[in-house]
Amino acid sequence: MQQLEIEFRAALAGGTQNERLASLFRAAPHRWLAMPELAAGIGAYAVHSRVADLRRRGMRIANRQRVNKLTRQRISEYRWFPESATAVQMLNKSE
Repeated sequence: MQQLEIEFRAALAGGTQNERLASLFRAAPHRWLAMPELAAGIGAYAVHSRVADLRRRGMRIANRQRVNKLTRQRISEYRWFPESATAVQMLNKSE
């Protein structure tokens, strides 16, 4: 189990999938989190739908897709920006 997951599970005692996902993002601001890691954290594979819910509530969440060079598997990753004013600037710098 990764340290982030341990900290997340300790900080959150239940809640909805949206609440669990928001807590996971808050535990790792500005860090790209892979969809499988987020799915494990919320207990469901509906990560994209839950991200859309959080965006409608005002959370600034970026998405990118990368390809594993060895397996050629496409991996979707998400990142939360706590400072909404600088979110676009940070996203542009990282890509």
